Amino acid sequence: MARFLVIAATTFVWHAAVDAAPLSESQYAALVARFQSAVDAERARYSVPGITAAFVLPDGRLGKVASGYADVERKVRMTPDSRMLSGSTGKTLAAATAIKLSRQGVWSLDDKVSKYLGGRPWFQRLPNADALTIRLLLQHRGGLENYYNNPRFFEWYRARLAENPNYVPGFDTLIEFVCDQPPLFAPGQGFNYTDVGYLIVGLAMESATGRAYYDLARESFLDPLGLTLTAPSNVRRIPGLTQGYANGQNPLLLGPTMVAEGGVLTYDPAIEFTAGGFVSNAGDLARWASALYGGKALDATALAEMLAVPAGVTNARYYGLGAGVFPAAGGLPLAHGHDGYIPGYRTSMRYYPAAAISIALQVNTEDGYWEEGKPGHLDFESLRARITRSVLEFPGPRR
Repeated sequence: MARFLVIAATTFVWHAAVDAAPLSESQYAALVARFQSAVDAERARYSVPGITAAFVLPDGRLGKVASGYADVERKVRMTPDSRMLSGSTGKTLAAATAIKLSRQGVWSLDDKVSKYLGGRPWFQRLPNADALTIRLLLQHRGGLENYYNNPRFFEWYRARLAENPNYVPGFDTLIEFVCDQPPLFAPGQGFNYTDVGYLIVGLAMESATGRAYYDLARESFLDPLGLTLTAPSNVRRIPGLTQGYANGQNPLLLGPTMVAEGGVLTYDPAIEFTAGGFVSNAGDLARWASALYGGKALDATALAEMLAVPAGVTNARYYGLGAGVFPAAGGLPLAHGHDGYIPGYRTSMRYYPAAAISIALQVNTEDGYWEEGKPGHLDFESLRARITRSVLEFPGPRR
């Protein structure tokens, strides 16, 4: 889940331009210190429990910092390697895996989904069933609603959790919550952000390959890029997971803490699958954004396809294939990336192509997600922007 505000573009200058000489060691150290100060200031501004943040420079150097607590009650400090649930940023891995399969000839992004899932008992009950393609679902343009927009789903799921805290609804069950409804729009003629489309792509991917999605993502990207702090979040006990703090206003009414005694999550995150589905770290996310949007993880043709915005779209917002294309706004330049929300955690990753810099951050609270702008609550977008500016406005060298 994510929200965005697109405002008029503003002029931006990255002082250490892409073709500039790399920062010296002393300049790099000064940038890390500036970054740390910005993260500390934002944690204090909103009184959030903890933050991790990281950047990757054009020369590949990684800077990562932490502030606050991974567990407030136990006085466990946050570290740069602390891990959090990363929510919908996992859609970038799902989309990249789908694109890579297309480049390998396993399938086409314009294949009808019915080719892989037409035999499922729910398939013909989907809105626009016979017109759905892999590409449309990755772009959120299939005309499907989302199960978390259905009040009946939350009532039903809360009741199941009350009966059995270990209950995990199957993906077929989640998809059925959008069945037997009229489409929100004709195929490709609108946009509706929906996890359901990504669940369907994940099931189709496994049908097409005969392999588990998480194995495909690991072999294609996580292992080759050395993203060792990123792993599937498909179990309730995740090593190194920070405590998450929920405000009790999320749809599942979960909170105030997400990790119970013994390090077990209060609910099973396996519900996310290809709609999210990973535990990660700001350093890994910054490196992933740099590799993905910087052209190292996919070839140039595949990356262009991922970032392509359909004709007629003016305010791009997740109109790529699992990729946000964010126009210049609020004093920041155009960016590619994704945000993530899951009860107790907020995540953001961005790549700024004009500067060839990626920046990621994670916060172990959701406070303010449903009431952004209210005094005393977290304004995540403002927090992200100020931390980002500490890097992009650093007065580095010029040629």
